[in-house]
Amino acid sequence: EMSASLVGSEMCIETAIRKYHFTKGFFGTNGVTKKTGFTTPDASEAMVKKIAMEQCQEKYVLCDESKFGEVSSVTFAPFAGAKIVTDQMPEGYRDCGNVIVIS
Repeated sequence: EMSASLVGSEMCIETAIRKYHFTKGFFGTNGVTKKTGFTTPDASEAMVKKIAMEQCQEKYVLCDESKFGEVSSVTFAPFAGAKIVTDQMPEGYRDCGNVIVIS
């Protein structure tokens, strides 16, 4: 029964988020790689981020260089699914058109 309650709650959150349409969305991440995309350790957080990103015209993931190459438990978006705003260009990502360095 606890499972049904949790699913009900998740469905309410999903329904609520899908009512909104965002021009721009800014998201944090615990890890990012070209293969696994943007990851976080929490499944509920990943679900909310995934749905919210789907509702955005422009998507930005904010992360410092230390997050590149890190993989957390749950993927919430593919690598090409957002522009990445970071503090310095990590090795192996210079050819990626979606990495923006702000210093």
